[in-house]
Amino acid sequence: MKRVRAYLMVFVVLPVLMAQPAAAGLEIQENSATYALNMFSDVDGVSVFTHYIDYALKSDSEVRASFEWVHDKVIVPAIDAAPGTPDLVDAVTSASRPIIEPQDAFEDFVKIRNSAQGTVDYRGASASYYVSSENDYFAQMVSAGYNRNFLYDNFNLSGGASYSWDDITPFETGGTRGSAYRNTLHWNLVATQIVTTTSRVRFGVELNSVTGQQHDPYRSVYVDGEIEPELHPTSRSRRNAFLNFSQYLGNESSLKADFRYYQDDWDVASQTYGLKLGQRISRELTVRYRYRYYTQLPAWFYRDDYRNSTNVDGFQTADYRLGSYGAHLFGGHITWHPERLLGGVDFLEHTELNFTYERYFNSNNFTANVFETSVSIAF
Repeated sequence: MKRVRAYLMVFVVLPVLMAQPAAAGLEIQENSATYALNMFSDVDGVSVFTHYIDYALKSDSEVRASFEWVHDKVIVPAIDAAPGTPDLVDAVTSASRPIIEPQDAFEDFVKIRNSAQGTVDYRGASASYYVSSENDYFAQMVSAGYNRNFLYDNFNLSGGASYSWDDITPFETGGTRGSAYRNTLHWNLVATQIVTTTSRVRFGVELNSVTGQQHDPYRSVYVDGEIEPELHPTSRSRRNAFLNFSQYLGNESSLKADFRYYQDDWDVASQTYGLKLGQRISRELTVRYRYRYYTQLPAWFYRDDYRNSTNVDGFQTADYRLGSYGAHLFGGHITWHPERLLGGVDFLEHTELNFTYERYFNSNNFTANVFETSVSIAF
């Protein structure tokens, strides 16, 4: 019943609120609608198909409103692997892989997710509501933010906060622990400075306080030779800081460099270094290259082998992302606007095609080739 009320708010109440500028006699200056289809796959057969529908409007009183609906279909093939191994977690989507049992009890895992979000902005202030529904997971979030320019619009300061509450109702299978919840309180503060006419620096900090279930209800781990459900602490305080630098290089190319430091009270600490190089080849074609390096220290309760569960207070995990490891990711992205194709057909002027290839590998001997394509059409 809560899910029905939530979707009524998004699909009925929010469109009415978005129509208020016109109802109040405010003229709508701009409006647009966009549809996008995104297709993702890797060499292990994991596939994601995503449909996006976005509508936005702007009134003459600087009121902006937007509405987005997303439909995801995730397909994760079953594999022949032992419980508690890194192979059971897809490195890109973070989905838990089903295990092929001797009696073929497990088939490919298919999950459908629908989500919607409505946002209203007015002179730097914004508020939004988000809702997402899956067969075993229901999430809601409210957020608000404000940003303002200073120093002749060369310096921007923005801040925001959000609160989300999730209902977790896992399918009844061996190892699940029953229904649960998770609540997250998030804060952020970001400062952006235009240094020169061709360069920009951005610095930000984020704080998160998470309570409730934080382990995967479908993941199991070996403990003293027995298979037991994964179990994480029910509270976690997370914080991170990031620094981003963007530089226009001339000849319609740009370079972006970023660094992020993360730490939490589970003793997980990580550093991320990234580089992106963009080059506009022609009016229709843009190419971007990317490299990222990630290194991490483990959570205090993480073990490669849980021979004695009492030494970690009963907490146990099969998630290699809570261990110590390093990871590399590199690849390229092509954006093509086929506006001159077929003699300049009208709808092609608002069509964008994207092609992405990325190679991921980490120190746990896990590798993945990631392929992603998408097409979007604006109306």
